[in-house]
Amino acid sequence: MQQLKEHLSRKLDKEVNTIHFFAKGQIGDIYKIDTSESSYILKTSEPSDRLITEAKMLQDINKYDIPVPKVYAAAETYLLLEYIEEKRLEKEIQERTAARVLADLHSVTNESRMYGYYYDTTIGPFRQNNEQTQYNWGLFLGQMRIMPMAAVCYDRGQLDRQTMERLERLSRDIYKRIDMSTIMPSLLHGDLWSGNILFNIKGAVLIDPALYFGDREMELAFILMFNTFGETFFNAYTDVHPLSDDFYDTKVPLYQIYPTLVHIALYGGAYTGQLENLLQRLKV
Repeated sequence: MQQLKEHLSRKLDKEVNTIHFFAKGQIGDIYKIDTSESSYILKTSEPSDRLITEAKMLQDINKYDIPVPKVYAAAETYLLLEYIEEKRLEKEIQERTAARVLADLHSVTNESRMYGYYYDTTIGPFRQNNEQTQYNWGLFLGQMRIMPMAAVCYDRGQLDRQTMERLERLSRDIYKRIDMSTIMPSLLHGDLWSGNILFNIKGAVLIDPALYFGDREMELAFILMFNTFGETFFNAYTDVHPLSDDFYDTKVPLYQIYPTLVHIALYGGAYTGQLENLLQRLKV
């Protein structure tokens, strides 16, 4: 521990006083670091490029003046971040604040109309393939999101062959279900549940992104999946980005397939019933 303190002190150019366990992360333990002046978060993992990728994603979001923790250092085994001191706000204030931040994030697009991202990103412990697909959101969603995660679940024995075949049919026919001519690539956080958006005196701060360009309503379907925000959020958000006509009937069940598969891979059978309900709603 003393060696770690000395290493972090050099990175911060100030003496680290204490290191305390803070939380259990999906890829490693998280610690709170205190100096006499400030506090920091230290995320850890087994050696990999995951935390380096997370640092790049945070820095990319920050380029657009979207609030994220400042990155102080990143390596194969750790990520040193600004500590965000949370402040309890009224629910309606939280939701309006979140709506402004996400509306700004989703206003970021790219000139080439590419879906995906400039490098592969991560969601929890899983890699997200981001081979860029020009103009064709349906192809990207099926081949870069739904089927790779379905394969992870199948290889772990969490999905049967029949369900895989249904997902293959769904992925093949996405272009028949939604009007892709109305969709423009938007920068998505990608994993926006309540634990990944923090509130403080400055507003809302995004953490733990799973970044890529996609249909912005993918993010909204994920928000509905976990009831992260309610009516106040949607009213404020849709003042900037109105919902498509097929959002609730078609896009919500379709766009919840991928995060449901992620949760099956993480937590097993508890989410297989939810996947079946979505497939039935889509008549697959």
